[in-house]
Amino acid sequence: MQSKPPPIQWLPVFESAARLMSFKKAAEELCVTPPAVSQQIKVLEEYVGRALFDRSGRNLKLTQAGEYYYEIVRGIIKSHQKGYWDFERTYKSPTLQISTPLFVAQELLIPNYMSFRERAPGIELRIMTGSEFVDFENESVDAAIRFGEGRWPDLDCRLLCKIDIGVVCSKSYLAKRGLDRNDFFGAAELQQQVLLSAFADMNDWERMIPDLQPADKIICDSYFSTIKSAEEGLGVAIGLFPIINRLLHNEHLIALNTDPFDTQMAYWLVAPEHSVNQDRIDLFYEWARDLFGMLF
Repeated sequence: MQSKPPPIQWLPVFESAARLMSFKKAAEELCVTPPAVSQQIKVLEEYVGRALFDRSGRNLKLTQAGEYYYEIVRGIIKSHQKGYWDFERTYKSPTLQISTPLFVAQELLIPNYMSFRERAPGIELRIMTGSEFVDFENESVDAAIRFGEGRWPDLDCRLLCKIDIGVVCSKSYLAKRGLDRNDFFGAAELQQQVLLSAFADMNDWERMIPDLQPADKIICDSYFSTIKSAEEGLGVAIGLFPIINRLLHNEHLIALNTDPFDTQMAYWLVAPEHSVNQDRIDLFYEWARDLFGMLF
């Protein structure tokens, strides 16, 4: 075993092979051949004086020494990756990368994109959409719009808009079911409808209706597709006001007459504390807060 650490250029090969548990997949990721990966791992093992992979079975496994070394190498790779992102944000052309739910992007951010350019000339706003919370440690994202109660440890959480909730559907859905928009829909009546949700466990509906037992349901992949399904007359959905107000004004959707529902949910802008892009995040927050304010 050498006292001097192995050359740093060897580490990405080991990290990729250990993460993917496959020399072949690592080769594909690194755009080299599997024999080249195998040879590089062999050289590394000879250098450190320990077998890092157990090749005895059908599936590749890390040895105890390999697991220990993988944690070290993974930390080095992550630190370099995050450091470069910070460097890029500081010294390259000014950019701001924002993660947001698809529905917020479609209804609010994209239609008003040019107004951000007018407010913050020279800053390139990049919008990423998705329903999963981003990992600020491992993804090149400056800030994210999240829906929830604002309780995310170690993140700076700023309120964008408080949310009221109700139940919505289309005129065509009511007509197909022989229902009237002025009918009252209590818990029992709602459970007789086709409930639309973006959650397989229906936990959004269960927060509103304890012991939920719907007669029928359709699970969608996002809130965007849930609302689109409601517009198409496939069922009833939970409406988040004021973000869907435009659809109500255009009568693409109708708010049903239900009991009031209490909620502590809101849209928030979240970002790592002490971000290198704090000034740009502040500009985005003010712009996004104004956009949400225009919905009322």
